[in-house]
Amino acid sequence: MNELKSIGICCGSLVQADFRSLVEAASGAGFGSISLWPTLFFGALDAGLSAQDMRSMLNDTGLQVTELDPFSSWLPVDMKSDDLGAVFHAFTEDDFFRMADSLGARSLNIIQQSPAIVSDARRAELINALSERAARHGLLVTIEFLPWSPIGSLGQAQALVAAVDHPNFGINIDTWHHFRSGGTLQDIAAADPETICAVQFNDVLEQPWDNLLEETALARLPPGEGHSDSIAVYRTLLESGVDAPVSVEVFSAELMALPAQDAAARLAESMKRVLAGVNACRTATGQVEQPVIVHRAKI
Repeated sequence: MNELKSIGICCGSLVQADFRSLVEAASGAGFGSISLWPTLFFGALDAGLSAQDMRSMLNDTGLQVTELDPFSSWLPVDMKSDDLGAVFHAFTEDDFFRMADSLGARSLNIIQQSPAIVSDARRAELINALSERAARHGLLVTIEFLPWSPIGSLGQAQALVAAVDHPNFGINIDTWHHFRSGGTLQDIAAADPETICAVQFNDVLEQPWDNLLEETALARLPPGEGHSDSIAVYRTLLESGVDAPVSVEVFSAELMALPAQDAAARLAESMKRVLAGVNACRTATGQVEQPVIVHRAKI
């Protein structure tokens, strides 16, 4: 049995890969799904691949696309050209819907990188309308909270979900962001599991860097190799009733220096150790051995 079949790998973990090498590395390492950045999709089109070519690659390897990520231009903000996320802010809602219609995907992940020029009420209205439109393309909408953002913690994301009040909108928990925002295991356990629609899984250094943007881009750790106790995090997700897709997302200068297949294999081994640790804990406590979170259908 391939214990990684229900685990995905985020394309950001393999920034050295184009679409073809991402698919080859992910499937070769045993992952069951990938996330997709618009830069990869449209870069593949520019390189001569068709959408059908990309779909055939996914079908041939058995991979699915979980998240389309990150969508930031849903919200009007003053984005500077040298901002870390400016390249993604250039992509529109229609670009992401084209990706979904071409390749199939489960969710559209949105972020708020900087203060908006709209009120909180207007922001909720924008997300509500986006969630309605996304549903017509088979997409959930998720908000990923960022420690430096106005939506900077799990609690703030939960409040936003309540304000939007749309059945097609939920939370994407990136575990690095969660712990760097001061979040705890108890916060995850206390969250309504129905609102958690995606999980980006990784580990953190014991001491944060002075510049969190640099740390998140270069110094994340593979699951189980840092300070957040990935086994306990996964168990908490499992035991609290979260059944959203889990994808490994590790931005790491060390991994970026490796060939994509080697980096994917390294992350696969780390995730296998976490799953084995979860299994061991559950067996020791007499629980049924079922460490993999099998996510429910779309809302």
